[in-house]
Amino acid sequence: MTRLSAAVREHAAEVVAAMDDCLLPLADAAILPGAAYTSEDFFAFEVEALFRREWLCVGHVGQVPEAGRFFTITVVGEPLIVVRDAAGVVRVLSAVCQHRGHPIFDGLGTPPEDVCAATRFTCPYHHWVYGLGGELLAAPQMHATTPVAHLKEEVRLPEVRSEVFHGMIFVTFDDDAAPLAPSLAALGADLEAYRSEDLVAMPPIDRVDLPWNWKVHHENALEPYHTSYVHADVHGEAPAELARFLPFAPGQGMIWHPTYLVSEDASLNTFSGQVELPAIDGLDADQRRRIMFSSVPPTLFLIQSPTMLDMSLILPQAAGSVTVRRINLYPRAAVEHPAFDAIYAEQREKKGLAVEQDRATASAVQRGYGSSFAPRGRLAALEETVHQLHEWLVPRYRAALEAGRPVAVRS
Repeated sequence: MTRLSAAVREHAAEVVAAMDDCLLPLADAAILPGAAYTSEDFFAFEVEALFRREWLCVGHVGQVPEAGRFFTITVVGEPLIVVRDAAGVVRVLSAVCQHRGHPIFDGLGTPPEDVCAATRFTCPYHHWVYGLGGELLAAPQMHATTPVAHLKEEVRLPEVRSEVFHGMIFVTFDDDAAPLAPSLAALGADLEAYRSEDLVAMPPIDRVDLPWNWKVHHENALEPYHTSYVHADVHGEAPAELARFLPFAPGQGMIWHPTYLVSEDASLNTFSGQVELPAIDGLDADQRRRIMFSSVPPTLFLIQSPTMLDMSLILPQAAGSVTVRRINLYPRAAVEHPAFDAIYAEQREKKGLAVEQDRATASAVQRGYGSSFAPRGRLAALEETVHQLHEWLVPRYRAALEAGRPVAVRS
């Protein structure tokens, strides 16, 4: 086991101490200090204080629709396999071979670009073979030193604790973490009508090595203040003045707010202004009129619209580097619509404009936080959700420091 150094812990404590004013009422609160976004030592602290303690979204059950289907994902350096086993159970396994530590989908074992089908997993290094549940099936030429039958009794791919929440797959590396669902009760109640576990998952879209901190991504996605300026040409159907804000309570696992569409006829999913995909059946009048933006920190940002759900998995590599995996979810009636492929391509093109606008903005913000003149700026009313995110973050930082918890690194 390795530990965070005393110097790293001391630095983290100094940064967290500077966050006291982040918890003042909105009109008086400041933003996080720049070091919270740029310091590699603070990011190392966050990995232990948050990413190895909280529930992390890694995908959707629609990516593994039947037994043998699987996909891979790496979260804070941990390569994982998400698979539906032979009994139909969704499991999350470590992708690290328990022989010599070679990740199964690395090196000569090229990671799959999308979900794949398998009956077993074979490490490319020495061809140790594992079943869909992680059990060891074969270990070539090991009989001369250790009977394979004995190895099968003691060796398997470690299974990571997981929970499926309305079709979204979460993991935690903390065996003592409280169950996820109670902290997301309000979100869960809202998702009931969307039947999100039954939606069809489109192939994931990965944007790698994005040059900003993971919190910059959440903050930008949560606040509607910038949409009137950065996205004026693409956000007209759901303008900032129609944003509403919901209270945040201690123990709540998400920060969320709706922005309402300009009219009942407005849609974010028209094709050339003429064709519209079937909406998600069963939504109430309020859900048909709004877009819900939800952050489930630290790894999920969810957008609920009347016709689709948009999952963004926020996967940090360093203080100033993040990969974002986007998974679009549609009702089956929409996917089976004869114009779906054309509509989906146009939607991606339209979304791409907003994505590039956010790329330019988030990159610039990250550079600004590295300046010696980085501000501790005040927040606008339309940034209430940024304040709520800080209300989620700061107590967790404090608790980790007080308890001395963020020291153990799984080796």
